Amino acid sequence: MKNSRNKRLLVGSGILVFLLVAVLVICLLNIKTAKEDIKRERASKETPKIHVSKDIVPPPERQKIAIIIDDIGCDLTPLNELLKIDAPITFSILPHCTYSVDSAEKLYRAGREILLHLPMEPHGYPDKDPGAGALFSRMNGEEIRRQVKKNIEAVPYISGVNNHMGSRFMEDEERLNIVFNRLSEEDLFFVDSLTTRRSKGKKLAIKIGLRFASRDIFVDNNQDSTIILQNFMNLLKKRNRWKTLIIIGHPYPGTILALKEAVPRIRAEGIDIVPVSDLISD
Repeated sequence: MKNSRNKRLLVGSGILVFLLVAVLVICLLNIKTAKEDIKRERASKETPKIHVSKDIVPPPERQKIAIIIDDIGCDLTPLNELLKIDAPITFSILPHCTYSVDSAEKLYRAGREILLHLPMEPHGYPDKDPGAGALFSRMNGEEIRRQVKKNIEAVPYISGVNNHMGSRFMEDEERLNIVFNRLSEEDLFFVDSLTTRRSKGKKLAIKIGLRFASRDIFVDNNQDSTIILQNFMNLLKKRNRWKTLIIIGHPYPGTILALKEAVPRIRAEGIDIVPVSDLISD
């Protein structure tokens, strides 16, 4: 009897140990599975890493051309023709001309950028006459400020200014400083037409913090439309030498004809035509 009882106790103990081991194994497996589930859940929430090939080259920045047409305000006929060209050409209006205000109103309604074409004293005055509202080196500071104010008021909707003639005045740093400070007060930028190599424009603009750019090329020194168009095409042929260009032309019949043909060719080359304000540095 005693032996039989001992055997039953041993069997019972063995079963109990087996059950305890089984429970322990199951718990360990459940813990491992839970840890793996947590890892998978975390991994699914992480941003996947993207492998970028070293061979991928970002697309080049698009080249840009700004075209300014000077001497607007004397005649509406060429302006009407220029407005038929589907491009954001910038127009620079002379103050105190017969159609200065009418031109500005027309351009504003058309959504075009407008500059004041500020007359300044050239070398060779009076044989070369800059016209009404001109600034002269003989003027004192108050006279210059007063005349600049009148000229700004004579052309509405302007966002900036460029010089008309001015080969002498642009060399006079003292008087140019008066002009630039006045433009800065009005939050206007300045485009130097570079009618003289000795212009103090860039140096002075940097000094006082005026938004500024310089003309790159006059496209119509010769008024023949064939030559003007060829000037545009030459710029396209040399496009590896520049990223942006500021081009100045005038409302000549030859310039208008050349622009009508040049604009679609420029765009066909993947070059953007933009308002000059897009190319103004702070």
